[in-house]
Amino acid sequence: MWRSLLFIPVLEERFIEKAASRGADAIVLDLEAGVADSRKEEARRAIPVIVKTLEPEIPVTVRINSLWLPAIEDLTACIIPGVQAIHLAQCESVEHIKAVDGVVSELEASRGLSSGSIKLIAMLESAKAVAQAPAIANASTRLAGLTLGVEDYATSMGVSASSDVLDPAAFQVIQAARANRLAPLVVPASMADFRDLEALESAARYARALGSVGGYVVHPAQINILNQVFSPTAEEVRWSQAVIAATEQAKKEGRSVFEVNGQMIDQPLIERAARLLQLSQ
Repeated sequence: MWRSLLFIPVLEERFIEKAASRGADAIVLDLEAGVADSRKEEARRAIPVIVKTLEPEIPVTVRINSLWLPAIEDLTACIIPGVQAIHLAQCESVEHIKAVDGVVSELEASRGLSSGSIKLIAMLESAKAVAQAPAIANASTRLAGLTLGVEDYATSMGVSASSDVLDPAAFQVIQAARANRLAPLVVPASMADFRDLEALESAARYARALGSVGGYVVHPAQINILNQVFSPTAEEVRWSQAVIAATEQAKKEGRSVFEVNGQMIDQPLIERAARLLQLSQ
C-alpha cells in the first residue's frame, strides 16, 4: 500500500500536469471537496482523459462524493481501466460499503474489468464512523484500507483537531484495519496546516508506531515527510537482514527460537523482519 497519497483537484490543470513528478506514491483525483457542486459533471467528464494521461506514471485513485446520487454518477465515471481504488468520503456504515461494492461489481462486469480489481478505501470522518470502525473494516473483501478524516472527525466531536482527540481515534481506526488485514492510512494531523511540517512529521511517527503505513497530503511539501517516516530506516533494514539470515541458520539446526545481537528472536519478530525487508524494496 502507499506511503503518501496526494489529493489533486480534478479541474486544476496545472496540478494535474505536475502530479506524477511530485514524488507521491499515488494520487487521489478529488471529485468531492476539490470540486464545486456546479462543476461536478465537468469533473466527471475529465476523469477518463486524466487517468489515461497519468496512469502509466503513477497509481491513480479517486475520491467520490458521499451522497448517493452524486456517488453513483462518480462511480459511473471512474470505474474504468487505470483506476486502482475508490476513496469513500464520509463512510459511516457497513451498508455504505456494501452498496458501493455492489455498484462497482456491476460496472466492472459490464465494462470487462476483472472482478474485484478496483479496491475501496473507507474514509471515517465522524464519531459515528470511528465507533463503527471494526464493523466497517469487515464489510467487504473489496475493502483495502481505512483512513481517519481528522477535521471532520474533530468537528463531529465538537472540538478542534488536537492530538488529545485525534490520537485515540487514530488508534481505533488503525486497530480495526489491522484486525482485518487492511492498510491503515492514518496520520492524526490536519492536512490543511501544510506549512507546519514539524507537526506532520510528529503525527506521522506516532501513527507509524501504532501500525499505520501511510497517509494523505494536500501539498507537495508534505510528501517527502510521509515517504521517509513510512519507510524502514537503515537500522531497521540491517536488523531485518540479520534476523532473516539467522532464521535460515536456525532452521538448519532445528531451532525455532534463537538470538541476534542479544535479542531473543521468535516467530513474531521473524515476520516483522520479513515485512520490513519487503517494505524496503
